[in-house]
Amino acid sequence: MRNWSAGLVQVPDPGLEIEDWWKSSLNNLPKADRRIAAGLLMYTAWNIWKERNRRVFQGISASASQVFALIKEELGLRHAALRVPGVS
Repeated sequence: MRNWSAGLVQVPDPGLEIEDWWKSSLNNLPKADRRIAAGLLMYTAWNIWKERNRRVFQGISASASQVFALIKEELGLRHAALRVPGVS
């Protein structure tokens, strides 16, 4: 997680509450980086939740690398959607 987030998001310490990890991941970052890191955290949490639901309700399991690929894909789509179109 640290590598693909360019160091913005740290792997949580064992036993650390999610809320504490989330806050500590964002507190010391400049505003622009904080927004990027918050997006990474949200998309990661969302995809972990969706994977949990697939396993519970559909009996389908993806590997960690497959879930990671889905996270990266959604982040790429978000990035493409938020680009400001150029003026010709």
